[in-house]
Amino acid sequence: MQPNDLRVHPKELEFLKQYWDIMLPSYEDGACFFVTDLNTVTFKSKHKFDIPGLDVGTQYSQNGVAAQVIQARRIHTLQIDRNVYGVRVFAIGGPVWNDSDSEILGAWVLAMPRQHKLVNAFDSFAPVLADLLPEGGVLYVADKEKIIKRQASKKFDIPEMQVNTPLPNESIAIQSQKQKKLIAQEMDASFYGLPTMVTASPLIVESGEIVGSFGLTLPRHLANDLKGIASSLDQGLSGVSASVQQITAATNDVSGSQSHLHEEIQRVKEHLENINKVMGFIKEIADETKMLGLNAAIEAARVGEAGRGFGVVAEEIRKLSEESKKTVSQIRDLTGQIDKSVTETSSASESTLAVVEETSAAIQEVNATIEELTSIAGKLTQTAAKL
Repeated sequence: MQPNDLRVHPKELEFLKQYWDIMLPSYEDGACFFVTDLNTVTFKSKHKFDIPGLDVGTQYSQNGVAAQVIQARRIHTLQIDRNVYGVRVFAIGGPVWNDSDSEILGAWVLAMPRQHKLVNAFDSFAPVLADLLPEGGVLYVADKEKIIKRQASKKFDIPEMQVNTPLPNESIAIQSQKQKKLIAQEMDASFYGLPTMVTASPLIVESGEIVGSFGLTLPRHLANDLKGIASSLDQGLSGVSASVQQITAATNDVSGSQSHLHEEIQRVKEHLENINKVMGFIKEIADETKMLGLNAAIEAARVGEAGRGFGVVAEEIRKLSEESKKTVSQIRDLTGQIDKSVTETSSASESTLAVVEETSAAIQEVNATIEELTSIAGKLTQTAAKL
């Protein structure tokens, strides 16, 4: 005999009533068992779940399970949408036959809520989770049409998202159900007054049917602030990097000019040495000329009146020799001073060149640090985007 062929008579019905009175408390999500005649409810037992408006003595719906099993004259199962009782319901029922199985006297029905496990647990975990979020957030559960549960944090709330708020077809919650996957989307401040991250994931029951979605809306103050800081840091570092590059180029030019100046100073020192050599040669000539003039004067004095004119010339030659020696001495003093200045300039040039080289090395280190900071700024931007 197949399950659909099983028939319940008044005597078995009494057993069923007692049986479900005992068994209903074992249903974690609750259940409701009731019996009808052809018009009204004659018996009802429930645990944690009730069918509103269905009480002993009331007329049952002509579209309900009891009416359907009486019409079908067999055991019947039915999935009842959330819109009917505020929760998805699985119901099974069958007719009650007279003892001769010739006439149906009524029906028996077992109805059980069939909510997703996450929906059942929502009231337990959502308040805790909402306040654990760093910036707060709004958690919600939706069926295929509207929000059925919500939990806002103390730090953040969206007043327009309330239980029974209809979901637009383009909403993330509905799209996650249609696409059968998790969807996350950044929303600008035009939606909720500040930037947010909205996510939704479909709720799938054991049969594989999608019955709703679980969503989370998070404020993005921290992420946006980090993005702004990273952007400002990146722009600032880019400007500093450009300036450092210009300074590096200028330092390299100064270094090249300083090297050239140092070389020219060395050449000047060589020229001064050559001048001193020439001055030494001129002095020797002047000394010899003086001696020649002195000898000529002596010879002129020896010959008497005839050598007077030659003596005058010899005296002038001697005077000219003396003046040449004085001039050479003065020139040597000047070249000495020039050599001293050149030496000091050369020393200063060498120091400047060393400072320029050290500055260039320091700038290169600064440039490397800036590149590292720029890389960190990029990573900071990526991290902010993932928050």
